Amino acid sequence: MAKWTRSLNLKKVCWEYRVGLWQCPQFLFLIMGIIIILAILVTYIVASRYQEPEFAAITVLALTAILFTIGNLIVRAFETVALAARSKSEFISIMSHQLRSPLSAIKWQLDLLLTGNQQNPLETIYAQNERMIQSVNDLLEVNRIEDNDLILRPAPSLIKEMTQQVANEYKNFAAASNVGIEIEAEENIPKMLVDGERIKHVIGHLIDNAVRYSVGGGNVVINISAKGNKLIWKITDHGAGIPADDQKRVFDKFFRSNQALRYQTEGAGVGLFIAKAIIIKSGGDIGFSSLPNKGSTFWFSLPIKK
Repeated sequence: MAKWTRSLNLKKVCWEYRVGLWQCPQFLFLIMGIIIILAILVTYIVASRYQEPEFAAITVLALTAILFTIGNLIVRAFETVALAARSKSEFISIMSHQLRSPLSAIKWQLDLLLTGNQQNPLETIYAQNERMIQSVNDLLEVNRIEDNDLILRPAPSLIKEMTQQVANEYKNFAAASNVGIEIEAEENIPKMLVDGERIKHVIGHLIDNAVRYSVGGGNVVINISAKGNKLIWKITDHGAGIPADDQKRVFDKFFRSNQALRYQTEGAGVGLFIAKAIIIKSGGDIGFSSLPNKGSTFWFSLPIKK
């Protein structure tokens, strides 16, 4: 009885799937069942009242088209559920790796302390702890995005100064990879009304990716310009690029391309997912172009509000 009652509560069931009614398999099956019953009744009535076979045939064709549409919605609903299941599997795999690495590093450093080694491992422990905190913060941000609870706090901000600040934070990391960071910005770009901390997060992630995939060194070039009522920010590298088969999933949650595995770069596969959500929420747009083994250009635009 409890299971029957639960199956009737379609809204609750669909909420558990985190999908709308028209993406929920149970709801769509119910709709299809109702339409099939109505189709049988309508066909019977038409056949008994009208002698023209053409009219009955048109009625059957119309109902068949409706059933085909509902069937297509059901297939898409199952695809949505299957994608959610795949994302969950990818999440478990990626986060297991992401958390295992810093925990292992911390364990090794603690072993050094316990054995009386004279080296100072506290910096490594601190860095790995920061890495785990960032991973948890990213997961919380993903959860806010999925729950439509991403709240922005806009304030007047200078994108050029913000970009320079983030680039300075990545200066040592880039130098260790033999990569230079150049910033080309137009003069007199106005202040932007944006959530500065979150836009800095987007800029930081795009710089981080560009440096990590700049195999063999070289320069990463950031260009900031204003076109009409939009600010255009883009970053270009001459690194590994993105395989064509992976490009359609670049902004998907928990997705990591084959290049990430090949070059053993870190990440949980949520950075670009979060970046896209922040830019879209800010009223802008984001995209990229890439050629394998030649490099990539990622860009985003933001509205200039006076």
